[in-house]
Amino acid sequence: MDAEQNLSCRNEQARRALLINSSFNGIDFVEVDPANHRVVRIFFIKPVGPFNPLNPLDPNDQYGLSTNLSPITIEGGTRIVGIRPVNCARLADGSLTLVVDQAGDFSTYTLVIDIPGLDRLLKQIDFSFMASCPSDFDCRQTTVCPPPQLPPLLLDYEAKDYASFLRLMLDLLPQLNPNAVERNPSDLNIALIELLAYTGDRLSYFQDAVVNEAYLSTVRHRISARRLAKLIDYKMHDGRNAWSFVHVGVSAPFNLPQGSKVVSHITAPLAGDAAPPGFEIDGARITADSLVTDPALASAVVFETTFPLDLDPRNNRIVIHTWGNDECCLAAGSTEAFLYTILPSNIADLPTLKKGDFLLLEEVLGPLTGLAADANPAHRQVVQLDQDPLVDEDPLFSNITVAGIPQPILPLQTPLPLLRVHWRIADALTFPLCLSTRPVDEPLIRNATVARGNIVLADHGITTSETFTPAAPVTDANNFRLPLSRSPVTMQIEPSEVKYSPATLSFLTPRTDLTGDAASAKPAVALSISFPTQTELWVPVADLLESSSFDQNFVVEVDNNNQTLLRFGDDEYGRSVFGALAFHSVYRVGNGALGNVGAEALAHLALSPVVKLVTTVRDPLAAGAGVDPESIAEVQQWAPQAFRVEQFRAVTEADYASVARKLPQVQSSVASFRWTGSWYTVFVGIQPSSATDLISKTNGILLLSDTLRVTVANFLTSYRQTGYDLEIRPPQFLPLEIDLSVCAAPGYFRSDVEQGVLAALSNRILPDGTRGFFYSGNWVFGQSLYLSRIYAAAQAVEGVDSLEVTVFRQFGQPDNGELANGVIPAGPWQIVQLDNDPNFMEHGVLKITMLGGKL
Repeated sequence: MDAEQNLSCRNEQARRALLINSSFNGIDFVEVDPANHRVVRIFFIKPVGPFNPLNPLDPNDQYGLSTNLSPITIEGGTRIVGIRPVNCARLADGSLTLVVDQAGDFSTYTLVIDIPGLDRLLKQIDFSFMASCPSDFDCRQTTVCPPPQLPPLLLDYEAKDYASFLRLMLDLLPQLNPNAVERNPSDLNIALIELLAYTGDRLSYFQDAVVNEAYLSTVRHRISARRLAKLIDYKMHDGRNAWSFVHVGVSAPFNLPQGSKVVSHITAPLAGDAAPPGFEIDGARITADSLVTDPALASAVVFETTFPLDLDPRNNRIVIHTWGNDECCLAAGSTEAFLYTILPSNIADLPTLKKGDFLLLEEVLGPLTGLAADANPAHRQVVQLDQDPLVDEDPLFSNITVAGIPQPILPLQTPLPLLRVHWRIADALTFPLCLSTRPVDEPLIRNATVARGNIVLADHGITTSETFTPAAPVTDANNFRLPLSRSPVTMQIEPSEVKYSPATLSFLTPRTDLTGDAASAKPAVALSISFPTQTELWVPVADLLESSSFDQNFVVEVDNNNQTLLRFGDDEYGRSVFGALAFHSVYRVGNGALGNVGAEALAHLALSPVVKLVTTVRDPLAAGAGVDPESIAEVQQWAPQAFRVEQFRAVTEADYASVARKLPQVQSSVASFRWTGSWYTVFVGIQPSSATDLISKTNGILLLSDTLRVTVANFLTSYRQTGYDLEIRPPQFLPLEIDLSVCAAPGYFRSDVEQGVLAALSNRILPDGTRGFFYSGNWVFGQSLYLSRIYAAAQAVEGVDSLEVTVFRQFGQPDNGELANGVIPAGPWQIVQLDNDPNFMEHGVLKITMLGGKL
């Protein structure tokens, strides 16, 4: 062992104890004189004896250091080095006083006394010349024995999700335990690792959730995405339900209540029954619970009627009158028909139809074979009557029928009663319907197409209810959310103003128009909340931003799990539910594309109580319009650009005209600003899509229908600027006068060619479904008429060899060079018109002079 060994021991006094009973001595400690740092006092384990044993006060020590300073050295130092002893004297207590030539710095120095009488380990000692300086710390320095240094573990510090956490731990396990090589998923260790990876993934998500949910590009929750989209004026929709027309055949009149359930085909017996149900089912057996618990209803889809309807057997099957003619068809574009029905007594009677009723026109027999199986299911169309039917009759036939055929009238017999019905222009037939036909060498096939009443609208969804009673009155109202136990909640099309029954919360407002996109659908939820003083009706709104502190509104929110939550106000935006005792909700379940069932899919009517009068239930047309909820990915794609695509403001004249054209009732529009004395007024000209919205007075003045005028004004109000009035005006027509000289081709009759040219340049829909050249839907505001188009339209008629336009000008006005210029210019507010009606020549005149061909 040598003195330089780097040894650290907890008990360093043991060797000192051994020195006491040996012949060796050693340095115990040293002290530096605080007043003079050049004086160092050295204490030994055993007192140093005098050089002269007889003189205890001899200043010379027994080691001869007082006279020979060479064994004494002072090593170390940082700034001050090479310190040499200059004097050494023994004191009476056996210690030595050493005087050096200079005081040291703040570093550590080593005092060495290299003489044979001192122990080799204790002949030196570390000290500091500045040890006597004031300090708040213990001057003794503790030697630390650190634990052994292990090699660093290889870790993937970028692990963030389940897969990466699992990989990290599987890689780490062999580093900690080389024997851990098992990778079987059924192994307990692997199961624990997978559980830890799942937990790590969840914790990692919570770390990122706040920042993720703050931005639309990273959002992962539907509710957050919906609110963020609202900030940029984009409405994230939750889908909408499907709807269809349903025909109900009955054996006696009765009223079908609103909300009656219509169920798809049930092929198995209901619980407790021995056979599948018929057309009519007890409504109490078709509930939201039974759809889950009854195996027969596992795949059933339930619709509910949207308005009450008086059903009558006279509307089951309605005959379209052909006035005794054979091989007839109802042409494409038709908007009216004459109808009658045949009673079981074979007596013809009038159907019970009124304005607003729906009517099904359906091909029931194949025109070539007369077989029901050969009927074309695509030849079905539902139309809506736009005016009350007119009662009429055919005096050539009686009301007595034989085999469904009216018989010629005899004296004293009642004429055949007829009901003249007219339906909306928007519902004009899109294809011709064959009424009667005579196949080659076959008898006449009659009534190949019939009409049916008793048509009701029904949309997807079944009504259910539930009550939630909290353990205590609601206190944390701002954070309270009411969950609905069933999903998906129905999103339906409904009017802007609706009514609910205060007692049952049932929807009372009839819904006769179910068209609309998913963004306009509203949740079918009503809520009754019990407070200590009263029970109140609460209704849903799209958001609470426009709700006052007293409005009893709530918002329906759907989360990622399709769970529906009801969110309430905070007494600033909407009333809060503080103190609420119970919540009773009535809502519908069923939404999205699941309701888009095919034609003939609905087959049962569920009524309470059962009336046993239903003879048939069917949906002649496929249900449609069902849309699944908008996904977060779709919102992230469309929302950032939506406000650029459609801006809800109108600033220029072109803006107002463009906005008006968004309405389906508007064919074209024009707008202009005028100063009206105190403010600007925006005059908007409207060309209606339907001729019924344009009213002509006897004095020739044109007016828009009140319904269309109010609709357009209300729609534009949400776009117009403050300080601008609106004035909605009808179009100004530009009547035309055109003369043609047409040469028929050889082999064609002049009359046939003339008739073809008149049809081609007419203002009506032709029998083949095409539009005449001057059909109102072909022309818009400010569209000028070019002469070349007249030539093109007339020349396209079969049998026209050549033609020449001889007159081409505005009706009632002198020639202004239009023929020479080849154009009749239309003003910004004008629409060209040529009705060629001899009763109203001021609506345009077309004259044709025929040449050539055959007479």
